[in-house]
Amino acid sequence: MNIGKLYGIGVGPGDPELLTLKAYKTLKEVDMIVAPSSREGKRSLALLTVERIIKERENELIVVEPVFPMTKDQTKLDFYWGKAREEVLEKGKGCETVAFITLGDPSLYSTFYRFLEIFKDVVDEVEVIPGVTSFSACSSIAKVPIAEGNEIVSIVPEANDKSAEVIGRSDTVVFLKPKNVERIKKMLAGSKAILGIKIGFEDQELVLENLDAIDVPDHYLATLIVKKEEEE
Repeated sequence: MNIGKLYGIGVGPGDPELLTLKAYKTLKEVDMIVAPSSREGKRSLALLTVERIIKERENELIVVEPVFPMTKDQTKLDFYWGKAREEVLEKGKGCETVAFITLGDPSLYSTFYRFLEIFKDVVDEVEVIPGVTSFSACSSIAKVPIAEGNEIVSIVPEANDKSAEVIGRSDTVVFLKPKNVERIKKMLAGSKAILGIKIGFEDQELVLENLDAIDVPDHYLATLIVKKEEEE
């Protein structure tokens, strides 16, 4: 199999209406969609987001949902990435265009570029289509700006010694899949916060509260935005 063109498409936070027009048009035309799942037996959330578009299609489509586990175990990662390559190459015979879809944006904590690295020997052309991020959606729903004027924004994967200085110098800190919540609360005590859980999906939750009072769950689709300003 040789892929004429590979698209890395961000499908946004979960709301199909937040899909870009370019992403919509591309998904209506590609030969194959690769939709990653985090574990065996679990549906791809990115695929659920674009289900409506797939049903609208008139031409044939191949859909593959390989497992890309959330782990740091390199042996396990190598196994699943190898399995994903075999599955895509086998089922995609004859496909000229392939779309790898991901929640949010392909350039932000996405597996797209890892996917590209594994398939670069069979890909002729690549195009990346950006998507709406979860923190952009949270900010919009809350009607609270992420930053204004000369304020500094940082996106932090984890509150630890490495990120402490960055957190200290930022006016707004975005935590995706927040970890070490107690440390976050200690470092940013008294700050205003927005917590979004499954933003964009039908059962989304949004909380605006002082950070000290928020119960932040350990959830894959949790987004925490903390602004360093005292509540009025």
